[in-house]
Amino acid sequence: MYEETVSTDGLVGTIRTLVVDDEPGLADVVATHLERADERIEAKTATSVDEALATIADTELDCIVSDYEMPGRDGLELLDAVRTDHPDIPFILFTGKGSESVASRAFSASATDYLQKGGTSDQYVMLADRVRQYAERAWADRQRRRHLAAIESAHEGIAILDSHERFRYVNDAYADLYGYTPAEMVGEKCDLTYPDEEEAFVREEILPTVEETGDWSGETTGRRADGSTFIAEQTVSRTAGGDFVCTVVDITDWKQRTEERDRYRALVESLDDAVYVLGPAGRFLYVNDAFVDLVDYDYETILGSTPDLIKDEATVERTERHLGRLLADDGPDSVTFEMEIEPKEGEPIPCEDHMGVLPYEGDQFRGSVGVLRDVSAREERDRELREHRALLEQSLDALDDVFFVFGRDGELARWNDRLPEVTGYTDVELDGMSPAEFFPDDHRERIERAVETVFETGHTEVRADYLLKDGTRVPYEFKATRLDGPAGDVLGFAGIGRDITETLEYERRLERQNERLEEFASVLSHDLRNPLNVAEGRLEIAREERGSVHLDAVSEAHDRMETLIGELLTLAREGDEATDLQAVSVGEQATRSWETMTTDEASLVVEDEHTVEADESRLQQLFENLFRNSVEHGSTDSEGHGPSGSRPPADDSRAQSGDSIEHGSEGVQVRVGTLPAERGFYVADDGPGIPESERDRVFESGYSTGGDGIGAGLSIVKQVVDAHGWTVRVTESRDGGARIEIVVDGT
Repeated sequence: MYEETVSTDGLVGTIRTLVVDDEPGLADVVATHLERADERIEAKTATSVDEALATIADTELDCIVSDYEMPGRDGLELLDAVRTDHPDIPFILFTGKGSESVASRAFSASATDYLQKGGTSDQYVMLADRVRQYAERAWADRQRRRHLAAIESAHEGIAILDSHERFRYVNDAYADLYGYTPAEMVGEKCDLTYPDEEEAFVREEILPTVEETGDWSGETTGRRADGSTFIAEQTVSRTAGGDFVCTVVDITDWKQRTEERDRYRALVESLDDAVYVLGPAGRFLYVNDAFVDLVDYDYETILGSTPDLIKDEATVERTERHLGRLLADDGPDSVTFEMEIEPKEGEPIPCEDHMGVLPYEGDQFRGSVGVLRDVSAREERDRELREHRALLEQSLDALDDVFFVFGRDGELARWNDRLPEVTGYTDVELDGMSPAEFFPDDHRERIERAVETVFETGHTEVRADYLLKDGTRVPYEFKATRLDGPAGDVLGFAGIGRDITETLEYERRLERQNERLEEFASVLSHDLRNPLNVAEGRLEIAREERGSVHLDAVSEAHDRMETLIGELLTLAREGDEATDLQAVSVGEQATRSWETMTTDEASLVVEDEHTVEADESRLQQLFENLFRNSVEHGSTDSEGHGPSGSRPPADDSRAQSGDSIEHGSEGVQVRVGTLPAERGFYVADDGPGIPESERDRVFESGYSTGGDGIGAGLSIVKQVVDAHGWTVRVTESRDGGARIEIVVDGT
C-alpha cells in the first residue's frame, strides 16, 4: 500500500481561530494572547454557543477554542453541534472549572484537546502552540486524504478526467462498476455516468466545490450502461495540472444495511421492553426510552454509569457470572435469567434479563446487549395460577369419588388423594400405572374398549370392579372425557370413579321387586279376571231368564271390579319412563280421554288449547284417572270431603265461557286449562274438594277415603307425572273443588 508523508513545516497562511467564552473580556484576552504568541493566528471571539455557530457557518476556520461553563448551552453542546457538520476541525476545550468527568466526556465527544486555565501567561503560549500544532495536523490530514484518494484507492473504481470533464483514464474496477469497458469510456464526458436528474447536482455542487476547495466527497447516484442505477460514495480531487481524479465505491448494500440499522434502532426505541448496551468496560453506552422509564433515571445519569446504579451487589455478581458463561469458548449465544432492579424510587422490580454479547471485532470483546422485561404482572398471574391450582387440588382431594388423568401414552399422570385411599397403592406405586392394572382379568377387556371409546368419541362410561392392592374387588362406575390440546392434539383423558356397591344392591332389590310385581299382575289378570268373566257370563244368562234390579247392581259391581283390576295392572306393569315423546295438544287429548267416560252426569270444559311434549298413551292415562276420580267421587277425592276454606280459590280459567269447549251439562263440571304463571296445565272440578291436611297423601299408593276403591287412580297420575319429569300439586279450585296442577317445567 502506498504511503505518503506530508510535511507541515511549509504551512504558510493564516490560522483562523474562534475563541468562545461567555465573558467578553476574557474572550478578548485569550484572543489577544494567541495572536501575540503566533503571528499566523487570527482570532475571532464569540460570547455564546449560538453566536459561535453563526460564525462557524459563515467563516472557514482552522481551530476552535471554547470555554466549558456558559449560560444556556455549554462547551460540550457546542462541540456536539460542530462535529455534526465539521468532524475534522480541531476543537480545544479551555476551561477554568473542569474536572476529570468533564475531560472524559469531552474526549468521548471527539474533542481534540482539553486544557485547564491556570491564570499565567505561560498557559497562553501553550494554548497557542496547541492551536498551531492541531491546525497544521488538520491541514496535513486534508492533503493526505486528497493524495490518498487518488493513489491508494486504485483497487476501487478510479478515473482521471481532463479539465473539460472527459475521461482520460479509467481503471477496470471503475469501468466494471458502470457496465462499460475502459476503452468505451475514455474520451466520453462524465455525464455518461450520471442519470439526467443528477447532472444539475454535478454542475452546481460538485464541480464548484472542487474548484474552491480542491476536493469534494459525498453520495451520488450512478447510472450503468443498461440504465440501472446504484448509490455511490464518490470523491473528486483536483490535481496541480488541472485534472480531476475521481474514485467511486458502490455503497448500495452498505446504504441498505444502514437503513436497516436505522429501522432496527427505531424498532428498539418503540419497544415496550427496556433495551441496553454495555461497553467492554461494563458501562452503559445506550439505553432506550423504555429503559429510562423503567429505572426512572435520566439519560445523562445512566449513560457512562455501571449496572450497580440499578442493581445490588449480589445481582451484579450474578449478572457477571452469566456474562462469563457467554464469553466461554463453549458458551451459549444468549442467557435468560430473572433478577430485581432497583429504580430511583420505589420498591425493587422483578425483571427477566435476556442478555447476549455484541459481535466481536477480531478477538476484541465489544460489550454486551440485553433486554429487560418487567415480569411483575407475570409473577402476579403465576401466583394466582398457583393459588387456583392449589384450590383445584384441594377440591379434587375433597371428593368422595376417585379422580384420575391418564396421558396419551396410557400412563397414570394425575390423581386425587381418594385413589390411594381406595386402592391401597402408594403415590409412588400409582405413578405411571396403566388403566388395565387396576382391574381383574375378567374386566380388563371392557376397560380397554372404554379407553378406545373415549379416544374415538370423546366420552365413555363403564362399570367394572376395582382390584385393590389386597385383592379385594369393589364395583365402580367410571366416566371419562378426552383431553384435547389447543392445536387439537389428544393429550389423554380424565375422569372420575364412583363406588356403586349400594347402587347395585338397590338395583338388585328393585329387580326382585319388579319380578314379584309381574308375578302379582299375572296372578291378578288370570285368577281374578277368569272368575269375573264366568260370573259376568252367568249374569247375562240370568238376565235373559228373568230381569231384576239386583242383577243390574251385580253388573255394576263387575264393572267396578274390572276397573280396579285394570288400575292394578297399570301400576304393576307401566314403566317409570315416558318413552314415546311427541307434541300433544292438551285440549284434544283431554277431549279424547273424556269420551271414554260412560256417565251423562258430568261435563268437561276445555278452557284453552296448548301443547306439551308427552307420551300420548300415558297422558291419556293421566286424564282418564283424574276424570274418573272427579266423576266417581264428586272431586278428585272421596265423597264427604268439604272445601277446605283455608286458602283463596285458584283461578281455573283465563278465558270466558264463550271460548270454552263444553261436554255434557249436568252433575260435576270438570275444567282443563293452562297454568297462568308456569308452563303446565290443570284439571279442576266443582266437587267437595280435598282438605289441605290430606293433600300431601292423595298420591300415595293405596290412599282412599271411600270404601269402593283401592286408591290407585291418583297413584297412576303420580306415576305418569314422574315418568315425564314433571311435578304435580293439589290446590283448591275457584268453585271450592279440587284442582290438580301439572307443572311441565320450571321455565
